[in-house]
Amino acid sequence: MSGTGKISTHHVPDDGTWYVTGDTVRVDRGPVHPEIIKDANGDYEIFGCRQATEYAGTPLLRVSVRRVSV
Repeated sequence: MSGTGKISTHHVPDDGTWYVTGDTVRVDRGPVHPEIIKDANGDYEIFGCRQATEYAGTPLLRVSVRRVSV
């Protein structure tokens, strides 16, 4: 499932959902934040996930994804 490609980083609200490296997801572009949804048929693979501690206020996750090779 792993492929090569550009890695994109998204900041999403930390709602308690944690993303594990290798999970397959789809990314829906929202009006404020993208929504990352676990989806076995998704076009992206989780490359990394951590708390975005550099921002004050609303807790965010920094989620890195890369497009899955087909």
